[in-house]
Amino acid sequence: MASSVGEEEASSVSEKIGKHRIVAELKRLDQDMKFLQEELEELEKADNVSTICIDFVQNVESRADPLVPEIHGAVNVLWDRWFEGPQDPHECACFIL
Repeated sequence: MASSVGEEEASSVSEKIGKHRIVAELKRLDQDMKFLQEELEELEKADNVSTICIDFVQNVESRADPLVPEIHGAVNVLWDRWFEGPQDPHECACFIL
């Protein structure tokens, strides 16, 4: 008899926990739904984003970057020899051991 009362209490506690979890999950889903509805409303109010992006990219690409210096040709001709390689392949004295 005592075991059946304990089982009933355990089942009622587990039912309450199960109901609480379900209610909490429903509240979370309701919050997610409200958030997505707000986002959708904001997107519907926004202008055509693709045309704005195209205009922005064209504007940025048409201007030179003020942080990158504009260099035409080599600043120091001696530096070119390190990156261009030998002018005459027969004069190359590089040997890999």
